[in-house]
Amino acid sequence: MRIVIIGAGQVGSFLARELSNDHDVVVIENNKERSEKIRDSLDVLSIHGEGDDPEILKQAGLDQSQILLAVSGDDRTNILSTLYANNLNLDNIICRVRNSTYVEYPGLLKNENISLVSPSEIISEKLSILISAPFAWKAETFADGKVELFKLRVEEGTEIVDKQLKDLEPASSWIFVGIARGGSIQIPSGETMIRAGDYVYALGDPAVLKRLKKLFNLKIEKINSAIIVGGGRLGRRVARTLLDLGISVKLIENDPERAELVAEDIPEITVFRGDATDAETLKEAGVESADYLAALTGDDEENVLSALLAKNLGVKRSTVLYTNPDYIDVLEAIGVDRAISVRLAVANEILSMLHIGGVANIALVEEGRGEVLEFDLEESSNLIGKKLMDVHMPHEAIVGICLRNGEIIIPRGDFVPQVNDRIIIFTLPTAVKMVEKIIG
Repeated sequence: MRIVIIGAGQVGSFLARELSNDHDVVVIENNKERSEKIRDSLDVLSIHGEGDDPEILKQAGLDQSQILLAVSGDDRTNILSTLYANNLNLDNIICRVRNSTYVEYPGLLKNENISLVSPSEIISEKLSILISAPFAWKAETFADGKVELFKLRVEEGTEIVDKQLKDLEPASSWIFVGIARGGSIQIPSGETMIRAGDYVYALGDPAVLKRLKKLFNLKIEKINSAIIVGGGRLGRRVARTLLDLGISVKLIENDPERAELVAEDIPEITVFRGDATDAETLKEAGVESADYLAALTGDDEENVLSALLAKNLGVKRSTVLYTNPDYIDVLEAIGVDRAISVRLAVANEILSMLHIGGVANIALVEEGRGEVLEFDLEESSNLIGKKLMDVHMPHEAIVGICLRNGEIIIPRGDFVPQVNDRIIIFTLPTAVKMVEKIIG
């Protein structure tokens, strides 16, 4: 399959890396340095030029392609290239737009082959999920919200420390599918020993938390008040989302014009003009008594510093937004509670829309160190009518959940998949191709 990607920024380069292993990928980038960098580092055709230039699009072979991913940082470029691709009748066109106005007027790009992706909408939804599960370090939803993946930290003194998984009481509505330890993820077996400091991925029914609460000594507290750092598009959208959840919101913005704009746009919140990396500004906003702080500026360092300072001043929970993939191992080590990767969140949304290789949904975790795949089983699948123990799934993958007629099933070795089952598999990148081959 031939895929054209416009933009080699954080999102575009990440998608190019993920898709170039199995497909012919062409990347168009107007920054010469970025264009050369992606040409040297990935097995893709990199073209230096404007993504909305018809001649450049012809050079990229857009008329012979099946998919266009317009994910540059410029809405105009993305929209114009999308309209051009639509005239060529491409099967699948995905357009990233930062200005939410375009999302509110879908008639502008009205076509069943065109999908709009709004980063602020995606991040806002991710943050809402985290706030609804404040005990989790990360949370993702699957199977249309019926299944959630929680990343939970194992603290010293909890019930499961120094125990093997086979010694824990079997659960009927959730399962441990991955363990993050020492900067890597492993697929657990019955003999896997849980250690203090591990991060465990639990996949299952979000409504059943009593057992997990006991195992991890979770304190589930309602979020009543929140402070947002950053009054850009994302900050304003998140503020409205939190207000809809009944949460009291205060916002800190350093730019005086933007602060005034936010105050006029959302009169229900209190806006403070100042630097969120300054203790006095945070104190003025009432950080000592706040339940949550979300640092959502476009500056990674500012987000991290404001969250760390807020935690030192007494805020209960915090989430930071980051773009630099190198931060993944640093954030937890320095004490940041929770983090959302912009490029990973947007890339996950786009990958899920592609439905390549029969995958109904895909989510990458820990900057791609692990993957969650959803498959809707058809009659041609190699799994139909076979016990899982006879399928020989690779050790780097685990069938975590089966959704059958809306009911969650934790598949054991003697489980036999049926047509129309939706199965959710947690896998390491090295096993993805083998998993797809087994699924058939």
